[in-house]
Order: sequence, then structure tokens, then C-alpha cells
Amino acid sequence: MKKFALVLGGGASKGFAHIGVLKVLEKYGLKPDLIVGTSMGALVGGMYACGKSAQELETIAMKVNKIGNFSLINTLFKDSMLNINKIKRLLNKEIGEESYEETKIKFVSVATELNTGKEVHFSSGKLLDGIMASISIPCVFPRFKIGNNLYCDGGILNNLPEDVARELMPESVIVSVDVLGDYAKQVEKLKMKTMESALNASTLMTTNVVKSKPQHADLRIVISQPSISQMDFRNKTAIRSINKGINAANSNIKQIKELLGVRNETNGKNNKKSSKN
Repeated sequence: MKKFALVLGGGASKGFAHIGVLKVLEKYGLKPDLIVGTSMGALVGGMYACGKSAQELETIAMKVNKIGNFSLINTLFKDSMLNINKIKRLLNKEIGEESYEETKIKFVSVATELNTGKEVHFSSGKLLDGIMASISIPCVFPRFKIGNNLYCDGGILNNLPEDVARELMPESVIVSVDVLGDYAKQVEKLKMKTMESALNASTLMTTNVVKSKPQHADLRIVISQPSISQMDFRNKTAIRSINKGINAANSNIKQIKELLGVRNETNGKNNKKSSKN
């Protein structure tokens, strides 16, 4: 099988779909050699790179619900809508002090450095810090500080970092997963109209940045989730998004296998069993 990199884009709760994609890849024994993630793609991709199975990630996704959805009180009196300490505790429990150098799959997370306005690629140091920097969506999570630098969501500059994967693995197959797609399918209605405007403006910017850049992936899987709100982290929403990812990956699995030079139709586990007989 050819080497391949998996690129996981941002999209808040729509990013649970990445878990579904990973489930299908696991079923067929397709393990990436590199994962590059932005925002929710960094959260899912980072934990998977540490050795978490797709099923374990689904279990963890059910815990994200406890972080809570939008809070009016937080919006009025704090610098974010969700409690950053809760997500940080969850990550600390799941990945602890693990570093980028220790991951089982090479992993890179993309963030935006506010001090300079530059795109930053985390590939060394404490994994938790790099993920937290990448997922710090403006207004939703507070800016994340590392040393003297402030970071926020990588999706501001590069929500689908196919170019980063291509630079790191120029001769390999690149498969990317875009959980946002076209802006027209992502317009959301929220009770908090100020946040509705901010979220939709941010989504418009993010999707247009992706469309304006050349496609560096050999295959880009676009998952349409118009009925799923980016800020809805309830368990039932996570399950729906995961199933969207499963369906999208199943629809593309034949092409993925062709790109990777995998000719047989059975999954990896069955291959191992048959080789022993």
C-alpha cells in the first residue's frame, strides 16, 4: 500500500464526521502515515495519532456534551462562549503530557498566531498545547497562550491544510475531509442574533479561503451537513455527524483504495486472518 496523509478540516461539531471517516478507514485496514488537522480536525486527528481507536473517539465525543452549548452569561462577562477549562481537562485526561514526537502517527496541527497574523504548524512540543491553540475558535473559546504568543483557530487562515500535507509528503497520496463544504449549505439560525451573524461571517470567510486555494489533495471528501449546527455538541448531534462521515467515506472507499494501490475488496482484519490459513 502506498503511503498517505489524511487532512482533517475544521467545522466545530460538524467535525465529529471525521470519526466516521476514521471508522471506515479502520474497517479496511487503511492507516495514514501522517495526519494534518485544523480546529476540530486537530482535536480528532491528534487523539487518533496518539493511538485512540475510532470507537474510543466516539466514546470521547459523547463526553464533549458535558462542555455545554452556547452560554449567554459567558458571552456577556467572559471572552468565550464555552468553558475552556472543561475541554482542557478532557484532553489532559485522554492524552496527558504526550508530545508530538511521541505520537504513533506523525501529526501536525494548524493554528493562527495572533501576534503576527501568521499560520503556525505545530509538530513538536506538548501535544495538548498545539491542539488547544488550533481549536480556539474566536468568541467560542478564548485565545490560547503559549509562552508570550497568543493563538486561535487555524481555520481562520487554513481550514483544510492540504498544502501542509503535500509539503511534508510530496510523493504520497493525500486524502482530505472537508466537513464544511459550500457556505450556502452552512448558513445557521441561532437565537442569539449577534452570534449568528459572527458565526455565519466566520464560516463564509473559512469556506471561501478553502475554495480560493489550489486543491493539493488527490481526493477531497466533502461532507454536507446543513442540518447540523456547528455549535450543537449534544450526543445525538455527534452521532448524526459521525454517521454522515461513515456514509461519505463508504461512498469514496473504492477510490481511496485505488489511489493507495489496494486491490482486494476485504478489510484489513480479514486479510490478516486469511493469510494465516
